[in-house]
Amino acid sequence: MKADYKIYKILNNNAVISKNAKGREIVVMGMGIGFHTRVGYYVNPEKISSIYLLQGKENRSRFQALVDEIPFDCIEISGKIIDEARKRLKKDLNDNLIIALADHINFAVNQAQKGERLPNLLSEEISRFYKEEFKVGAAAVDMINKEYKIVLPHSEAASIAFHLINAESGGSADATTSVIVGTERILQIIESSLQLKLCEDSLSYLRLVTHTKFFMKRVLSKDKSTGSDTFKEIRINELEEQYIKISRCLNEIADYVRDTYDYEISEDEKFYMMIHIIRVMQTN
Repeated sequence: MKADYKIYKILNNNAVISKNAKGREIVVMGMGIGFHTRVGYYVNPEKISSIYLLQGKENRSRFQALVDEIPFDCIEISGKIIDEARKRLKKDLNDNLIIALADHINFAVNQAQKGERLPNLLSEEISRFYKEEFKVGAAAVDMINKEYKIVLPHSEAASIAFHLINAESGGSADATTSVIVGTERILQIIESSLQLKLCEDSLSYLRLVTHTKFFMKRVLSKDKSTGSDTFKEIRINELEEQYIKISRCLNEIADYVRDTYDYEISEDEKFYMMIHIIRVMQTN
């Protein structure tokens, strides 16, 4: 049974401001939920389709603009996509995601209806580095196409995945872009320096990508902590040809990160990166 929500402000016919059990402001949404009612009344529980926690005054004004400018069916399908993403990814997603995602989907639908398309320049990278988010994005595209009877481009799955990634990390779009671009560049350095082709279906490749994404987040935040001591017991013969090649590769990565992000890689970080590189070389 749904809780009783007192109306503190009516945003429009489909959205009202209320408070949850902890006294925090929430947006309660549903078709016609604000119609023929007034402040002080209680929300009809049968009309509730979704509830969002408002985080900060800025997001309250953004939500107000969202419900004023974007059709309710677009907000509703965005909510369904977020619910599906939480279920599949099993990750916390910032409640403010609804604002960015609904705004984006409304724009994408309008572009498609006009016959216009904007490419996603990071589509390939997102599909490789964030496979699960991309799958959710692809399912979302199917939902949108069915709802609006349009055909969105394949790259739109990456655009939706990009918003999910932002909501997972709590970071900015610029930071997410930097993580993706930095990860791609580091993998390119590994391939060219060691003259190998990474096997993208292997577990070692997935571990390398995951490690590199977390490494790039540390680079952007200037965080030197490396986390686990899993590999501390490993001993490396520094005279081996393999070690010498990997050492050169790591120096190239260090140069790239220093020149691009003004970040000095620690010896610990080089060590952990080396272990993952050795694993993908063994796989290849």
